[in-house]
Amino acid sequence: MTDGMNRRRFLKVLGAAGGGAAAVSACGIGPEPQEKLIPYLVPPEDQIPGVATYYATTCRECPAGCGLHARVREGRVVKLEGNPESPINNGRLCARGQAALQGLYNPDRVRTPLARNAEGRLEPTTWDEALARLATRLRRAREDGGGIVCVTGPEVSTFGDLVTEWMQAVGGRRVAYEPFGYEALREGNRLAFGSPAVPQYDFAAARYVISFGADFLDTWLSPVSFQQGFAAARVPGGRRAPAKLVFVGPRLSTTGMNADEWVAAIPGTEGTLALAMAQVIVSRRLAPLPADAARLGDALQRYAPARVAAQVGLDAAVIERLAAEFAASGAGLAVAGGMAAHYPNGAAIVAAVNVLNAVAGGVGTTVRFGADLAQDGAYRDLAALERDMATGRVALLMVHGANPGHSLSGGFWQAWGKVGFKVSFSCYLDETAAAADLVLPDHHPLEQWSDSRPRAGVYALQQPVMQSVIPDARPAGDVVLAAMARSGTFKDHLRERWRALHARYGRGRSFEQFWNDALQHGGLYERAAARPTRLAPDAARWLAAEPEAPARPPAGDHTAVVFPHPALYDGRGANKPWLQELPDPVSKITWHAWVEVHPETAVALTLTSGDVVQLESPHGAVEGPVWVTPTVSPGVLALPTGQGHREYGRYARARSFSAFDLLPAAANAYGGRDFTVPVRVRKTREHRRLATTEGSPRARGLESAHLLPVAQAAALSPGDHPFAHEEFPKYAGDAMEGWAEAQRHKAELGNYAGAQPRWGMAIDLSRCTGCSACVTACYAENNIATVGEDLVIRGREMSWLRIERYFAPGEHDQPGPGVSLPMLCQHCGNAPCEPVCPVYAAYHTPDGLNGQVYNRCVGTRYCANNCPYKVRYFNWYNYAEPGGAWEAWPEPLHLLLNPDVTVREKGVMEKCTFCVQRIRGAQNRARLEDRTVRDGEIVPACAQSCPSEAIVFGDLNDPESRVRRLAEHPRGYHVLEGLNTLPAITYLARVAHYEPAGAAAHGTEH
Repeated sequence: MTDGMNRRRFLKVLGAAGGGAAAVSACGIGPEPQEKLIPYLVPPEDQIPGVATYYATTCRECPAGCGLHARVREGRVVKLEGNPESPINNGRLCARGQAALQGLYNPDRVRTPLARNAEGRLEPTTWDEALARLATRLRRAREDGGGIVCVTGPEVSTFGDLVTEWMQAVGGRRVAYEPFGYEALREGNRLAFGSPAVPQYDFAAARYVISFGADFLDTWLSPVSFQQGFAAARVPGGRRAPAKLVFVGPRLSTTGMNADEWVAAIPGTEGTLALAMAQVIVSRRLAPLPADAARLGDALQRYAPARVAAQVGLDAAVIERLAAEFAASGAGLAVAGGMAAHYPNGAAIVAAVNVLNAVAGGVGTTVRFGADLAQDGAYRDLAALERDMATGRVALLMVHGANPGHSLSGGFWQAWGKVGFKVSFSCYLDETAAAADLVLPDHHPLEQWSDSRPRAGVYALQQPVMQSVIPDARPAGDVVLAAMARSGTFKDHLRERWRALHARYGRGRSFEQFWNDALQHGGLYERAAARPTRLAPDAARWLAAEPEAPARPPAGDHTAVVFPHPALYDGRGANKPWLQELPDPVSKITWHAWVEVHPETAVALTLTSGDVVQLESPHGAVEGPVWVTPTVSPGVLALPTGQGHREYGRYARARSFSAFDLLPAAANAYGGRDFTVPVRVRKTREHRRLATTEGSPRARGLESAHLLPVAQAAALSPGDHPFAHEEFPKYAGDAMEGWAEAQRHKAELGNYAGAQPRWGMAIDLSRCTGCSACVTACYAENNIATVGEDLVIRGREMSWLRIERYFAPGEHDQPGPGVSLPMLCQHCGNAPCEPVCPVYAAYHTPDGLNGQVYNRCVGTRYCANNCPYKVRYFNWYNYAEPGGAWEAWPEPLHLLLNPDVTVREKGVMEKCTFCVQRIRGAQNRARLEDRTVRDGEIVPACAQSCPSEAIVFGDLNDPESRVRRLAEHPRGYHVLEGLNTLPAITYLARVAHYEPAGAAAHGTEH
């Protein structure tokens, strides 16, 4: 050794370099992350370099309250998964939950307190100065008798209780604001049952589901939970037929796309349709009537199908058939109250649907009260606050966890200017924060202590899973306690509040044991007692009224329906590029909003897709591009929320329009907000290309997706092959004759020598809903770059996994049942991409994967040209390069990159690898433990996230594996099987209550 370097010192340096010399320490995350050499020869007790640590916490991206497991590597969160112990989501997670990471590492987070100066600009200040300003304004407002209000999001939590206590102490009030507050649902439940409680809906037990505008698979209440239940009900098993889904509404949402039947009733008449079905069930005694429902017979007579058919826009025979099917199922479930059906009579519609559930015997079985879902606040409270602001009765307004400046109309901003002092507790400069007088940067939910009560019996705990990315941010709970002159932190306050739970559920454990158990499991999960519920005594009285006629738009106008964006929601997801680039499940449009127009309406208005129109309602006007589609009723225009931000960071600002601008500001009769308005349409002279990932119309008829009618699926026996490709021998060669010979040839190519596995997938299209959680999970796990709107328009998106959607032909020019088909690298046994690579970058691994050596690839793109599935993607730019054409990971967003996966450079091909890093990790663990890999031990990111459990991964060479059994299922088929590529992915055809002219679904996809 040379002077100054002994053997021990040499090994320390070598170990640090070999393990990653600049491993980020857990206590050093910030805008300029502190880097610390970790002495790997003497590792810290709480950290093993290269091994992930998991923390249980709670997702706060929407009010559903799903449980999370945060995967932490060297002090930073790199992946979010569902917590298997949470009864809300049972280990699954939606796309919005996955994208919470991009909120945590968002490059546009507020980094220091901001105060408005004399020139009217926000400038940095210190926390001492900021808290002094807040205290001064609080004292002045109390002394002058001015109103003090704190607007929060839906906080059924210890933090919400603390804010309420604070406001009461200072003579103010807390207003909870959620743009999608389901006021119609709560008021409709009160009308029908005497209580505004939101019950549990048991989709798994239902045999017949009818949705009156409730998008329960995407944005309604608790979509991950509902999707799990519905997927279980829709899969046929034994003699049990799949549950049938009927969707009633003016446009096909994700739920409607998955329906077996679409009933396009006139908007606003859904309640009349429900009561007409109830009348048929009662008058014909199609189901045993509960005592509280039997007395409704006389009141329901005025809703006989023959009397209301014209009003609803359906034939009486259709109404009678739906009623008979619903009653005959023995386990019917009707749901209503979705935001797109928030009409002026929305509460009456929900009450009518409750009556339908009651007469069919669903209340207490598929509709159960007791474990009620938490709902907080009502739109009427925010509307009342706006009136107080406009009249100068609010001296101090504070906002936390809400952005009313984006989702409210111009009247809100006029009232905003008359408030004495405005304070925002926010991570980001959204519209509300940017207009405040004082901005106090809050911690992200993944950085702070809190809890929530998403439903009765569930106490979800939230803990910081890493040090704050923004060193100068403070938890809002700590700031509130300081303003209340209380000592301690919000964590201390939270622990004290949980002592009451310990007294009730401790079961002999000390409080520390109870607290640590809750931290480990993500919360406390107790079973809430069922509560018997009956129809309210006065239900017959309000039924006796004449059927309420829907409000028809004035002559020359159309009806505009505003619906929540499946990924961006009300707009809170617009600052996350994963969600911006995630295609809408129905339209396949990304990065901007759109206006859905039926082809008949488009002809009448001389519109084509991409034409920009101006829509003007009595409350505002917007301009946006048209998407012509049969998935909306004639005369109805549909617009998503989520875009149109004026602030909120680089990814959200100045994108398209905000559909909220069309909506009324006043609360309606039941305290909610109408999401349907009459609009006038004016065609502009502008036209733009839509940023869509929808493929070419040439893909029609290629039979990528298959539908099986229920009767045909029930007749299948093991060994049947209803989708055997008759042209297969022609493609495979003259030596192969018939299906049996083709299968033998497949086995010869597909099985590998020795004990090597062959990794493969089975994807059940009866389970897949197209929600796209798998797509975002793949982005998060595999460091896939987003490319931005311009490159999406040019067809250069990088998504390794896309969801193709197809529609079967329906009646009366309506689309039939939809099929969502996840398309990714098929890992073919006879892969056409491999032999054409001139540098052998595409190769076959011994365990059946189509490998890709990025360092060897020179980007000839021969493999992509030769791939019939079009699942290989070319890096046109170095997306990791600062200041490039599109910087995918600006600091600190780069901290979310998975250290187990290479970040690809410009000029190489990339594709799905079946999450090979997870495969090799499980194999290494099994080798160290001297055993084989267990079936189900390896779960790729897409399968792990999928709420409907549609994706199963495993060893096709293991006859006992679940994936092998599914691959041999009679519903199984391979896409483009006639090409003899021998894919490792088997699709199971969707079973539908459908009588098609042909079994193939059609659509416009790749």
